[in-house]
Amino acid sequence: MWLEMKKNLVMILVVGFLGGIIGGITWLILFLLNHGIEIIWHVIPENINLTVYPLVVCALGGVLVGLWEKRFGPYPRELSEIMAEVKSGEKVPYNNLHIVGMAALLPLVFGGSLGPEAGLSGVIVGLCFWFSDKLKFALAEVDEIAEIGMAATIGVIFNSPLFGFVNQIEDDGSVKKIPKNTKILLYFVGILGGLGAYRLLSHAIGGGPGLGNFPEIKTLGTNEWTLVIPLALAGSLLGMLYFIFKSIVKKAIHPLKDKVVVKAVVAGVILGGVGIFLPYTMFSGEHQMTGLMTGWESIGVGLLFVTAIVKLLITNICLELGWRGGHIFPVIFSGAAIGYAFAILLPIDPIFCVAVVASGLTGAILRKPLAVILLLLIMFPLSAIIPLVIGAVIGSAIPVPGFLGLDQTE
Repeated sequence: MWLEMKKNLVMILVVGFLGGIIGGITWLILFLLNHGIEIIWHVIPENINLTVYPLVVCALGGVLVGLWEKRFGPYPRELSEIMAEVKSGEKVPYNNLHIVGMAALLPLVFGGSLGPEAGLSGVIVGLCFWFSDKLKFALAEVDEIAEIGMAATIGVIFNSPLFGFVNQIEDDGSVKKIPKNTKILLYFVGILGGLGAYRLLSHAIGGGPGLGNFPEIKTLGTNEWTLVIPLALAGSLLGMLYFIFKSIVKKAIHPLKDKVVVKAVVAGVILGGVGIFLPYTMFSGEHQMTGLMTGWESIGVGLLFVTAIVKLLITNICLELGWRGGHIFPVIFSGAAIGYAFAILLPIDPIFCVAVVASGLTGAILRKPLAVILLLLIMFPLSAIIPLVIGAVIGSAIPVPGFLGLDQTE
């Protein structure tokens, strides 16, 4: 028993240390990302009066993204792909982390409607495998450190320890070397170590993401509860629209499947061209969420609807044409925009409306209701828990139409 306790203590210390490294690397990459965006999209435009600036910059970004992929390969890979590979016991190489890191930054800095979670996970998981290889002489269980590292990364990126934990285990039925209770403890040690390092650096130096916080729900009356199911279904149907867009884009780009640079440039031209007229369709949505929260009434119903729907399309265009990254941040932003549009049309509390629609849309795409609830609770007040649960459960329960030829986990 003493030997087992000693081994567990060593594992806790190792995972806590690794979590701190993960938090530091995550902060560094996001810090570089935010400063890159600041220079390209704020400092330079202040000295250049060019209406088509987004088109020019995104086209240039497409050239760089395409050339990088042509030279080094399709990086970063999607988060779901990395998770599946890790859980199946396969190794993620760690001799190309600088390549993966640059591949993750390029599309984000140049305005891609993408989140940072895929690129960061690719870098961190590779680092975890390097770390575990160095410790094999001391601990036989280090093969599972990559899963713990991925949970820590996701928890840090989304500022949600519980989301990082649940997203990792919600659909995990594989056999483990580490006992379940010990594994759960290690997940939280890694996540909290990562968050601690990340917040320390953010406080000391600055930088880092933030989706903002919605205010309290002021009204919970008959109108809200009467409309909760229809709103959840509306969000879910918009989630199906995301998959429809995915299928359409896949088929439309088939003639260009081997033309890596051309695809990336086409994506950049579309992204920048649309961004001239609909600027909220660019970027992950994380940087624009606060503006949406404060200015939704002045934006108007039509523009909110169009922005949200086009953003779902643009995200798929980016992903399918080589601008690789995550899709969680853009999906949440689209859900919030649609929710605010409905709030203008309906006699209903706007935060209640946004909570139901955003959770329905996000649940329909992520297919993990508990993870969606825990993720969105970081942004929404505790009073939104019931509408979040209803939206996430309904959204996750609606299957993706089989005729689209897509896997529900895509």
